[in-house]
Amino acid sequence: MTNKTSLRRWVGTKGWPIPILLLITLVLNILALTLPFLEIHEALKKPIPYKLIHSVNLMWTAKLYLIAILILVFSIIFPFAKLITLFFAWFMPWKSTSRLKYLHAIELLGKWSFMDIFVVILLIALTYKQQWISSTIHIGVYFFVGAISLSMILSEIIVTIAKREAQSEHPKRYVTNYIWLIREYFKVSWVVPVLAILSGVALVQALHANFLQIHQVFFVSRTYSIYNLGEMLTQLHLWVLLCVLVATLGVIPLLRLAILLISWVTPMRMNAHNLMRTVIDSLSRWCMLDVFGLALFLIATEGKSLVKTEVLSGLYVVLVAIGLSYLLGAIAIAVFNSLTKRATLLDEESVDTQ
Repeated sequence: MTNKTSLRRWVGTKGWPIPILLLITLVLNILALTLPFLEIHEALKKPIPYKLIHSVNLMWTAKLYLIAILILVFSIIFPFAKLITLFFAWFMPWKSTSRLKYLHAIELLGKWSFMDIFVVILLIALTYKQQWISSTIHIGVYFFVGAISLSMILSEIIVTIAKREAQSEHPKRYVTNYIWLIREYFKVSWVVPVLAILSGVALVQALHANFLQIHQVFFVSRTYSIYNLGEMLTQLHLWVLLCVLVATLGVIPLLRLAILLISWVTPMRMNAHNLMRTVIDSLSRWCMLDVFGLALFLIATEGKSLVKTEVLSGLYVVLVAIGLSYLLGAIAIAVFNSLTKRATLLDEESVDTQ
C-alpha cells in the first residue's frame, strides 16, 4: 500500500521557500482584486476606474455577458481555488497518485487566467487614439500579471516535486540504448517533424496576419495583428504587457517547436527523452495562442457594444496555427507514451532473463 505523506515532509527543509511564495502569490491576488485595474473613458460620460472584481460588472453592464462570466471564473474564482489546492498539495498527506491528478488538472487550466490580460490588451488597442472612447490600465493589472505568473511557476515547481515523489515510490527502468524517435512507429512518427515545421510557419503567419478591423462611424478605422499590438504597447510604454504578448505568443511557442524538433530527430537515451518531454510540456503551458484566440473571439463577438469591429481573414490563420499546435501535441504525446511503455517493458523483460 502506498503511504500518505506531505510534500513538505518529503522535501524537508529545502522546500522552505514554497510556503513563502504561496503567501506572496495570495497577497498579489488580493491586491489585484482590490486595486484599480482598468478605466474606460467614453465621450459625455464620467470615467470610472474599475477594479478586477468590478470589471465583471463593467462587462456585464456593457452586455459582454460571456466575457464577464469567464473573467469571474478564470480571473477571480480559479486563482484562489488553485492556491488552496497548492497549499493542500504541499501540506496535506495525500497519496502521490491522487495528488498528481489534482495538480495536473489545475496546471492545465492555469494559463486561461491570462485571458483577462489579453482582453485588456485588445480593449486598449481598439480604443487607442480614438476621440470618442479611450482606456487606461492601472496598477492592478501588474499585480494580476505577477500573481498569475508566480502561481504558474509555483505550480510547475510543486508538480515537478510531486512527480519525483511518485517516481521514488514506483521507480521505472528503461533500456539504455539510444532511441531515435523519428524511426519508432515510423508510419506515424514522421508526421511530428512535418507538423512542427508547418506549425512554425503558421505561427509566424499568425503573428503578422490582420484579424480585426474597426468598422464604426466616427472611429478611426484600423486593422490589427499581433505584431501591431506589440507596436502599440511599445508606443504606450506598457512593457509588462508587451513582455507577456511577445513571450507567450511568439518566443515560447517557437522555442517549444524547436526543442520538439531536436528531440525528435536526435538519438538519445530514454532518460534524456523524458527530460526533453518535461521541458516541452512546461513550455506548452506557457504557449497562449489559444487563450489569445478565445479573448479575440469574445471581443469580436461581444465587444461590438463598445466598438464595432469586422473579422478579417487573418483570424482563420490564427485558428489554423492553434489547430496545428493541438494536433502536433496530441500525436507527439501518443507516440511518446507508446515508446515509454515499450521501453519500460523491454527493460523488465531483460531483467527477468538475467
